[in-house]
Amino acid sequence: MSLTPSTSLDEPLKLTDNNNNNKNKDHGSNKCMQILTTRTLLCSAIYFALAYFIQGITDIASGFVNLPLQTILKDKLQLSPSQMGTFFFSCTVTWSIKPLYGLLSDFVPICGYHRLIYLLMTTMINLFAWIALYFVPTEYNYLIIFCILAAFSLAFNDVLIDALMITIGRPLALIGTLQGIQQTSAKLASTVSQIPAGILATYSVSYQNNQTSNNDTSTNFNDNSNSNKYIFLIASACPVILFLATLISVRERRRKLNKNNFAQTWSSLAGIFKYKRFWIITSFLFIYSASPQVKTALFYYQRDVLKFNPFYVSILNTLYNGCGILSALLYLTIFSHHPTKRVLRIAIVMRMFAIASYLFATDKITSICVAIFTGFCSEITNLALLHLAAKSCPKNIEGTLFALFVSCVNFGAATGDWLGSAIYEYLGFIALIIIAVVWIGTTILATCHIGEYGIKSTLDDDDDSDDKYHYYDGEIKGSGTDDGDELEETDIKRTSEQSDQKVLMI
Repeated sequence: MSLTPSTSLDEPLKLTDNNNNNKNKDHGSNKCMQILTTRTLLCSAIYFALAYFIQGITDIASGFVNLPLQTILKDKLQLSPSQMGTFFFSCTVTWSIKPLYGLLSDFVPICGYHRLIYLLMTTMINLFAWIALYFVPTEYNYLIIFCILAAFSLAFNDVLIDALMITIGRPLALIGTLQGIQQTSAKLASTVSQIPAGILATYSVSYQNNQTSNNDTSTNFNDNSNSNKYIFLIASACPVILFLATLISVRERRRKLNKNNFAQTWSSLAGIFKYKRFWIITSFLFIYSASPQVKTALFYYQRDVLKFNPFYVSILNTLYNGCGILSALLYLTIFSHHPTKRVLRIAIVMRMFAIASYLFATDKITSICVAIFTGFCSEITNLALLHLAAKSCPKNIEGTLFALFVSCVNFGAATGDWLGSAIYEYLGFIALIIIAVVWIGTTILATCHIGEYGIKSTLDDDDDSDDKYHYYDGEIKGSGTDDGDELEETDIKRTSEQSDQKVLMI
């Protein structure tokens, strides 16, 4: 039994054993079954799911730590909406330079390793940041420094996990399936962690209220008390788990940089900036994402105007994230098969109605209805943007350019949240909603200039050789199943050496 290299890296490796041809064909049509019945793929999928679940918990902008951190900033440090918007903008901007992390790990190996050492280092930095946040005084300067450090390490870690996923998934045409597993895991973590986060945040508020009533002033809080910082101690357990999982699961072969491939790829990437379509798509992604966001403003509106406690806010967040998962499934089953331009226009209209619906959130019942409706609309609009970014990437540099497009979306979202919090502080909630709806509505005009095809790469007209399109030489280690068992390692290695194929490392 041996592996026959496929004619394209987008196709799965095929078994040459005639007895298993039908079985492998079935696996090709059912990617989830292929993962479940192949031990190495299943272990990899579990590792990726675990990594993204941890990311969903420790993400400062939307994870387990978000609501308690917002409560600390508002109730203990007395930050205004614009000040909190600036705080989170400073943290999330580290997600806007992800292509730099990818280039660093691609072309600056540590001891010959491009992923493993960086993974362990960023995980340890993340652990240090959470432990430091627990022990340092609850002051603005300390919080912003270590929160930025935590966000940076998590963003860098995300790039490395995606690179490993592409390395494993691309030769077997499993990138989409593995990416779906990752995103579902992250969204699930954000959903299930909201209620515990709300309990901790509510306990923090109750503790501070008791201190205020006992001392008749809010300035006599005991800074040495960790009652409102247990969230950081809990979060510190996540990088420990990921560190151990990385040591157990990740096996990376030392690689040498192919300088010729790097020069050709860099030349192709530089040539993209000459295309008008690139600037149209980049501008659209940023302007659309930079529309005034209601995230931080909504937290203040729910707490100050509607008088919701943190626990009830966590219930609304749980409903929102849970409906977001259903929204993603709806997109995959219905919207993903339609033309990009049509889906974008539908997504823009849906987002306009979703934002306008916040005007009807006047009490607990209506807030629940709004959370459900906006949750259903949320992932459809997000996935529509990601779909546009993915389809716009030219061949051979799709990984780097996709990271650049996503960085535009991340930076735009961070800018929009800061802008929305400032508008809320100075003009009010109704003005924020009106401005956001008008802003988003005008972006529908830009869809007239967005076609259905991607940007042309300067390498697209070259010959069909795959060698020059990839940064590193590497062996493809495919796996098949025979009654659930792996292929013999010697067969895999022998066939891999004969195939002379390359693995894309992004």
